[in-house]
Amino acid sequence: MQQKQKSSPAQAQNLPLRRFPIRKAELDRFKFGKQAYYQSVGLNTEGSRLCLDIACGAKPFPEADVLCDLYVEPVPDRSMKKLETAGKPFVLCSCYALPFKDSAFEFVTSYYLIEHLTQPWIMFKELKRVSRHGYIQSPSWFNEFLYGESVHCWVVSKKRNTLCLKPLRGALSPVRFGFIFHRLYKHQTWQLLHAVLDERLHLFTVRYDF
Repeated sequence: MQQKQKSSPAQAQNLPLRRFPIRKAELDRFKFGKQAYYQSVGLNTEGSRLCLDIACGAKPFPEADVLCDLYVEPVPDRSMKKLETAGKPFVLCSCYALPFKDSAFEFVTSYYLIEHLTQPWIMFKELKRVSRHGYIQSPSWFNEFLYGESVHCWVVSKKRNTLCLKPLRGALSPVRFGFIFHRLYKHQTWQLLHAVLDERLHLFTVRYDF
């Protein structure tokens, strides 16, 4: 009797999603980062396969081997949530000066960090210095318009695989709806609709990989 061959993580990520009943994978914030990770690791035939998560905060990238963050204590930038390391090696450092050698990692992730920084271009150079491949995810202008975060400095967009940043102040209408949509997001139905619209229409997140 033949045994059923298990699919690889990369293959699993490419399977069509069945949205009802609601599955945990539907609301996985790391879904697209995992796809980029599996692709880059699969293409790597030699050298390090280590993954670094920068500003891991309360939700570290599941595939990361090393985590780093500037803060150990709860801070407004991560909604006062506690740092989570999941038992993995953790380095306390600034994203402007990562204490790692050039190309020390095969893959690096940065989730919802770049919009907080006063000098995001320095962080971006550091990402490319320490890793051969990487993935950045940030809120889109539409996300900023609906949810509105006072701790953000930039509106992030992407044109021809180039990240573009505009100062948040003055870039959007002063009329914001954050208090409504933050409440909506507490309900799983809206979370699912949010995830589906983002996947199909790219409404809420900007994704950049290298």
